[in-house]
Amino acid sequence: MNSPCGEIKGVEYREEFVAVDKSVRLKVMAFRQSAAQDKSPVLFVAGWISSFSGWVPFIRALAGERDVYYLETREKESAIIENENLLEDDDFSIYQNAEDIIKVAEHFGLNCPQTIACGSSLGATSLLEAMKKGRLNVGSAFLVGPNSEFAAPRPLWWILSLPVCFYRPFTYFLKWYLRHFRVDAEKEPEQMERYKKMLKTVNPSRLKHSARSVILGKYQVWESIETIRVPVAVAYALSDKLHDLNNLLLIAKRLPCSKLNECPSNFYMHSEHLLADINALEQDIRTTTKNKHDRENHKITT
Repeated sequence: MNSPCGEIKGVEYREEFVAVDKSVRLKVMAFRQSAAQDKSPVLFVAGWISSFSGWVPFIRALAGERDVYYLETREKESAIIENENLLEDDDFSIYQNAEDIIKVAEHFGLNCPQTIACGSSLGATSLLEAMKKGRLNVGSAFLVGPNSEFAAPRPLWWILSLPVCFYRPFTYFLKWYLRHFRVDAEKEPEQMERYKKMLKTVNPSRLKHSARSVILGKYQVWESIETIRVPVAVAYALSDKLHDLNNLLLIAKRLPCSKLNECPSNFYMHSEHLLADINALEQDIRTTTKNKHDRENHKITT
């Protein structure tokens, strides 16, 4: 099977649709090294309307040195859903995403401390929800712009009650809103271009369910966040206006083992350059673990 990001030397690619319940199967793109590598595998979960095309440079670099499993959550067009008309807002919630992530991780043998969880925006928040109380038992996480909540101006709430047929035309308003209020289109033109492309491929019905769940349901990440005991890097860029910096800082403060990872731009956080930051996180963890073992061995011998 041809990889959606082109051939990568030494990498075998395949796609699998994993059943997460009786009526839903989620697409996973698996990039596997043909030879053993001394690198932790990555389970990657992208953001709300994020498409794979926006992550190609980063995934190519990442998959060039380790196994990568790219999961598309159930609001994406790729999900296979039977009797979709019977599903409700809660079926597209972050809590449901967390359950799905855990099942996919178990399916591929990734629910273990050897795995690095990686994701952005809604995907990053869903990973945090899954990691609470150690249910997603990964060894560390690298999260780009996780959201503590998904607020929308109250005057726009009426849009969430519109029939699905209005959602395609509404994307024109959403592009205008993003450009003028949520994205610095001058400093981050690539970010705006990604959103324009993504909005052309969204599934309106699923997007509506997902938006209603997090906005009208008033989701917040704080409950039990202190139970996430593994190292978590929270990546952000000062030029990224879409993700609230104060909330990012508070997430990092509330996580027991976190570090802030400032990046020069949103473009950087979607590029091959981000690989260096993930490698640095992995090396820090290995060094800390080795030093801990050395101290314990020294105590035993003395």
